[in-house]
Amino acid sequence: MNGFVVERAMELLEDGGLEALTLARVAESLGYTTTAVYRYFPSKDALVAAMQRQAIREVHERFSSETLRRTESLEGPAATRSLALLMIAAEIYLALPADEPLAWSLVAVLLGDPRPLLSDEESERAAPVLESFLSAVDGLFHRAAEAEAIERGDARERTLALWAALHGALCLEKARRIVTTTPPSNAIAKPIVRALLLSWGASSARLSAAERLVSKGK
Repeated sequence: MNGFVVERAMELLEDGGLEALTLARVAESLGYTTTAVYRYFPSKDALVAAMQRQAIREVHERFSSETLRRTESLEGPAATRSLALLMIAAEIYLALPADEPLAWSLVAVLLGDPRPLLSDEESERAAPVLESFLSAVDGLFHRAAEAEAIERGDARERTLALWAALHGALCLEKARRIVTTTPPSNAIAKPIVRALLLSWGASSARLSAAERLVSKGK
């Protein structure tokens, strides 16, 4: 039953957002009593935390499958391929709002909003799921460092910096409604990703080669 409740709650999220989501509303939409839902989720925090974990899993699954699909045919020197993998990872993340809109909206609200929207206890339960996703990106940075495409450094710090840059670019999509000359998120993110990789030791020539490799593999 847990899975049905979480799935339905995520669907209801589209209509009214988190503030309008209540256990009673979820129960009614499923034809259950509120008491029945409370047996599995004693509070709204518990339900939203479960939704958060599910959303991160879905984003991770999409990220993993798309990364595999787009990198299977990559050819070239190991260093160039490793940079191309990081660029592909960035492109996949930027496409998540279109590819996984429900999961993305939940991740964006709960992880992108600096306000604490869940209790510390419930937030901690999402840590292992989020850690798995971040570790996958850490691995791409380790691979690039081992191939001497970038300098060795703290992979997690770089993962978080890249994530912050991409998430910020996606948030600027809202600005396009007000300032129509605002570039799309892809156009904003591409030079930022390049600048970050340059700051971590990648050469301009190798980055250009990696960009050509990414374009060729689309």
